[in-house]
Amino acid sequence: MRPSRLTAREMREDARMAFLAARIAAFSDDPLGGNPAGVVVGDELPPDDVMLQIAKDVGYSETAFLAGDGGSEWTARYWSPEAEVPFCGHATIASAIALYRQYGATELLFDTLAGSVPVAIDEIGGVPWATLT
Repeated sequence: MRPSRLTAREMREDARMAFLAARIAAFSDDPLGGNPAGVVVGDELPPDDVMLQIAKDVGYSETAFLAGDGGSEWTARYWSPEAEVPFCGHATIASAIALYRQYGATELLFDTLAGSVPVAIDEIGGVPWATLT
């Protein structure tokens, strides 16, 4: 008998994920433009094998996984459908926009495998724009 494979939703629930923003377009104000990234946000990071499977299921070049308490400091890990990567610029921008939309944060600090990455979010013409600072 073949073992059952968890769906991305079941994996998020198992990992106590708060939500998944499956597509956020970085570097564009057009939701169909820019560089898409998956963003998964929760209180804690899921295990590596779960992050890899979610990244495969999302199917974008990178998916960002964020752990935090809704404040300004977040742990960030980035996964392609094949492996973990130390940093991804467009997934960081997408992550900042997701956190801005969810929590209203305008100054963020991401703790990544490549080091600390500060990001500022401003609204221009009613559209949030994130900048690595």
